[in-house]
Amino acid sequence: MQEKSCMRWLPFALVSVLLISGCATYPDAVKVADGTPLVSYQSATQGKVQQGTARWSGVIAKVENNASNTRLEVVYFPGNESGRPKISDQTEGRFVAYINGFVDPMVYQQGKSVTVLGQLAQPEAGMVDKFQYLYPVIQQAVVYLWPKQPDTRVDIVDPWPLWRTPYPYWGYGPAIRIRTTTPIGEKPAQGPLHVEQATQGTQQR
Repeated sequence: MQEKSCMRWLPFALVSVLLISGCATYPDAVKVADGTPLVSYQSATQGKVQQGTARWSGVIAKVENNASNTRLEVVYFPGNESGRPKISDQTEGRFVAYINGFVDPMVYQQGKSVTVLGQLAQPEAGMVDKFQYLYPVIQQAVVYLWPKQPDTRVDIVDPWPLWRTPYPYWGYGPAIRIRTTTPIGEKPAQGPLHVEQATQGTQQR
């Protein structure tokens, strides 16, 4: 009886652990204290706010080293739950980030994904090719360079016996399946990374 009771709660315990481990936070370099108000990119471009703390993500378009600072021109993309920019074929615009001191253009290369944290400043006029553009500006910027994501494959695994809520049994009905994401060329990770509800179970034999 005790063994059956443990089996009954196993799927729920697994889901709880996965939800906790799946909670993502921003990298330490661009974290802010809880409750810190952040100016959105949209508020800055619409002229609603011109001061405050901003944390925006995007892709580097241009790097310029000046005498005392470095100017990054960044194509804005909204960040995901951990701040990595969600790159697509559409963007809301660009912004400029000024970093104190020198950064190597070979490291901060065009096309790299970044998250920028700093203080909003007065916008500055510039040119994108021959188009006149007004850039939102972040001063005293701290920039986090996102590592390149490896190509991955997704594997769907039906556990044995197939887990069906509220406890394992054989037959038809909604089931829990395990989905793992593995870098191409590597062995599957130990343990599930995501659990999803299957729309239809398969009878075990």
